[in-house]
Amino acid sequence: MYKRLQLGFVFILMAVALQAQQLKTIIETGDRHYSRKNYSAAIAAYLEALQINPDDAQVNFKLGMAYLYSDTKSKSASYIDKAYRLNPGIDNRINYHLGMAFQNTNEFKKAREQFEAFKKKNPQFSNLAEDRIQECIVADSLTQFELNVVIENLGPVVNSKLNEYSPIISADGNMLIFTSNRGEGPKGAQNLEDIYVSYKRNGTWTEPKKISDNINTIYNDAAASLSPDGKTLFLYYETGAGDIYTSNFDGTDWSKPEPLNKNINTSQYWETSASVSPDGKRLYFASNRPGGYGELDLYVSELDSKGQWGKATNLGPVVNTPGNDDSPFIHYDGVTLYFSSDGHPKLGNSDIFITELIKGQWTKPINIGYPVNSWEYDGFFSTSPDKKTGYYATVKEGGYGGADIYSIRFLEPKYKPKPVPVVVAEKPKEPAKPKDQDYVDASIVELRNQKVVTVLKGQVIDETTAEPLAAVISLVNNENKKLMSKIYSNPETGEFELVIPHGGNYGVATEKVGYLFNSLNFNVPKFAEYQEIDLHIIMVRADVGSKVVLKNIFFDVGKFDLKTESLSELDKIKDLLTGSPNLKVQINGHTDNTGSATANKQLSLRRATAVVDHLVSLGLDASRLTAKGYGAERPIVSNDDEMGGREINRRTEIEIIQSN
Repeated sequence: MYKRLQLGFVFILMAVALQAQQLKTIIETGDRHYSRKNYSAAIAAYLEALQINPDDAQVNFKLGMAYLYSDTKSKSASYIDKAYRLNPGIDNRINYHLGMAFQNTNEFKKAREQFEAFKKKNPQFSNLAEDRIQECIVADSLTQFELNVVIENLGPVVNSKLNEYSPIISADGNMLIFTSNRGEGPKGAQNLEDIYVSYKRNGTWTEPKKISDNINTIYNDAAASLSPDGKTLFLYYETGAGDIYTSNFDGTDWSKPEPLNKNINTSQYWETSASVSPDGKRLYFASNRPGGYGELDLYVSELDSKGQWGKATNLGPVVNTPGNDDSPFIHYDGVTLYFSSDGHPKLGNSDIFITELIKGQWTKPINIGYPVNSWEYDGFFSTSPDKKTGYYATVKEGGYGGADIYSIRFLEPKYKPKPVPVVVAEKPKEPAKPKDQDYVDASIVELRNQKVVTVLKGQVIDETTAEPLAAVISLVNNENKKLMSKIYSNPETGEFELVIPHGGNYGVATEKVGYLFNSLNFNVPKFAEYQEIDLHIIMVRADVGSKVVLKNIFFDVGKFDLKTESLSELDKIKDLLTGSPNLKVQINGHTDNTGSATANKQLSLRRATAVVDHLVSLGLDASRLTAKGYGAERPIVSNDDEMGGREINRRTEIEIIQSN
């Protein structure tokens, strides 16, 4: 008996040590990706780490920060907030980061509270904190009067995974000139900015082409403005400190750009952007030359009788601020000026503002409003002659990467009507499931009495909010598909207790409507002693892009035939798709890096296809299922760890690709 106890204790220690090493490896992988600013890969690693220990404050904080710097910033708040609750001293700037996260979920009161706390703890950063507090005040005010607009991304033909900005639309609305750094620079150099052109054909933008070999150089080039007749292009050239040039269209090609005179361009300072008036006689541009009111200021120059641009005049302190005032666009009416600024009261990084020239004086600029302006950079705005359609560059969740170009349709009335509050009677809380509704096989009860089982205790929680969930948890013997237990987590606390017998291969599936099922596998040796494991089961909402690892899909090494132990999991997939007829899914196959890349990709695809084929044989529509093989291209952790890393990377996933 003593020897059995000793072996059991050794087994537990080995399992704990292996799990700890696995967790360390995953976190280190996430840290490496984070340090390289590969935030999507860092997020995947940290999420995997939280599957092992959801209450690790450091991992929650790291995951929240990765989301904060990613294209899905709205997911940041729940993780940073949880880290803060677990360990308020985890980072000396935690309040600032949490405030930024709350800004991205439109929770301005919470954000302001965090910035106030940060300001109190860090008086040396009071100016930074006060800027964020003022942003919250402005945002709270502007969101009370939300613009009635439709904002649409111009799509993957125009936009790329890199940056697109400075959209210029011809007067007829059918030609788009813009700037992007999607092009390749000289060998070894980063991607440089070039100017592209696209045309609207039957309501669709054509594939963008570089505008002309005469215009694009091996340096950064950017579009600035187009004359009303579409024949003169103003552009930024990275010459000297950066100057404004013009190019003329002869009906076939654009001419080699020529610099504007010294009243516009300076030898030591920066002229970044420009906009010409509809009559072609005034040029508005941005410059950081001496004598201004801040960093970049807006200036205007008039065309003289000799066709030369005259001395530039600063638009004055009503328009210009101590910050950056940039990307001017003078409307076709000749009096309405749009520009971007980080010095006027704003929601976030930089907002779009409007000023008008009335009786020779510029009016106090007003913020164009929410949701055109957001917490990210918003700029390079232009609009149609009737002011009903606009274009601008911004960073939004759901974009294609970096800054994208968006269109805006301004509707009537100007502001969205405020919804009338509806009083709804509070829905009574769902009572906890009675114990007698749980099913536990009699053999498990006997084994528990003998204490030769593993007891899982924990909570079922939402991946994003960490809120407790009511869910159904099933234990199935993978060798014979026999249902061993079916229990319900507490609907108020999410707590559960599941008993797993020793000596077998068991699958644990957790299901809830609106979520992908969670898959766990336990293969416990028969000689193991009684143990208890605390575990959080994390549920992922069934949204497009969501995916989970199918931990009860098994293949022999190097083969793609499904093992019989996989059948229970396959039935769960069938149940998921049968109960959600609008879902379309992709089965992703992954391998470690052992062997050739080509062979790994073929093997992963064949394994994914085997899953799809079996599901079709169960009666599912083949059009709802896709197989994809990634080989070793997308490891979760380092393959250097032969026991832990490679095993984790050899996996099959289910990913939602359509939900309606």
